[in-house]
Amino acid sequence: MKEPLTLEARIQAHYEELPPAERRLGDLLLSFPGDIATYSAGELAEAAGTSRAAASRFFQRLGYKDFNEVRLQVREARRWGSPVYLSEGRLEHANGEGKSLASQAVAEHLRQETHNLTRTLEAVRPDLLRELVDAIGEARRVHVVGFRNSRMLALYLQRQLLLVRSDVSLIPQSGQTLGEDLVDVQEGDVLVMVGMRRRVGAVTRIMEIAREQGARTLLITDPSATQTARLANWTLTCEVRSPSLLDSYAAAMSVLNLLCTLLIQRSMKTGFERLRRIEGLHEELDELDAFAWLTEDAKPRGEG
Repeated sequence: MKEPLTLEARIQAHYEELPPAERRLGDLLLSFPGDIATYSAGELAEAAGTSRAAASRFFQRLGYKDFNEVRLQVREARRWGSPVYLSEGRLEHANGEGKSLASQAVAEHLRQETHNLTRTLEAVRPDLLRELVDAIGEARRVHVVGFRNSRMLALYLQRQLLLVRSDVSLIPQSGQTLGEDLVDVQEGDVLVMVGMRRRVGAVTRIMEIAREQGARTLLITDPSATQTARLANWTLTCEVRSPSLLDSYAAAMSVLNLLCTLLIQRSMKTGFERLRRIEGLHEELDELDAFAWLTEDAKPRGEG
């Protein structure tokens, strides 16, 4: 039988045979495997109420050469964005010494979000933005692709681009396979791949196909996409780290907003006319509450 690869899978596979001292450490790590990335073997053993010798036997029983090997594996999982390994139990809580972190959580969240936005936007080159805006504005068609959490970012970008230009598609279409969408990607098109970490395998192949069919590609991603970025004509890198086990997409949304804002400014004449037509249709169809001020009920009292 093949030996499990991940830490939690190895613990679960050997759990029933673990001595009590090692099982306590196994229980701790099953709850918070990410702690290995930031604490020493001795600290983990102390938090679990066991000895360093028991901890050493525990990791060897799981098939690791030593503690450093498992730490490297966990750090790589954290870099890849696995929420299982991004969670940290904080050992002071395991010892019953922790206090409420509600107020501290807000400060940590603000600090990280500010760092993400600052680092992301400072790294964006103005000349790259100008080139991107021209390419998207002049493209025959724009294809926006996103899977998993990247899907919501891709949908946002597609809807904003449609405000200023036509022929912007979202891939994959709901319930459809990729072939029907990718067949229309041609020379003169721009394909925008939103691929934040924990990307699906199709991301690389889609970008390869787009290049083979003559389209230029923009990759909007996080710093982990070193290999995928080589397939793109342009890359915008967004920080996604968070104090919690959930990635933050605030910086990515800001970059998308900036890109669309510049596109609107570039296409002010044709883009604004399209916006006017859209707003006219909203009013004609009575689609948005924003037009309530036009109704009789919304008039100030005293008006005839």
